[in-house]
Amino acid sequence: MSAPPFVLRPSEQYAKVIAELERKPKQNAVKLKAIRKTLRLLQDFGPRYPSLNAHQYSSLPPVIPGEPVWEVSVQNRTPGAWRLFYCHGPGSDELTLITVGPHP
Repeated sequence: MSAPPFVLRPSEQYAKVIAELERKPKQNAVKLKAIRKTLRLLQDFGPRYPSLNAHQYSSLPPVIPGEPVWEVSVQNRTPGAWRLFYCHGPGSDELTLITVGPHP
């Protein structure tokens, strides 16, 4: 893993979730704003930024063989708070966005 800034590579699954949220922008404005902020922090400062609370997540299969899946906070102190799941790669300065959704 290199130092920030990182290149964010959305997966198909991630893109589908975002497209679904954007179909009803008024209804999902708070979630979309929080997701954009999380992406900005992840890209500019990296996963070690304190408010992201990044940690490994083992319930999702790896998208890139040999790379663990990580989880960062999109929302805090909210019922059903959302999380963003990603993995490092394929390049050393890239993060692949797997999906985003409520905390499992």
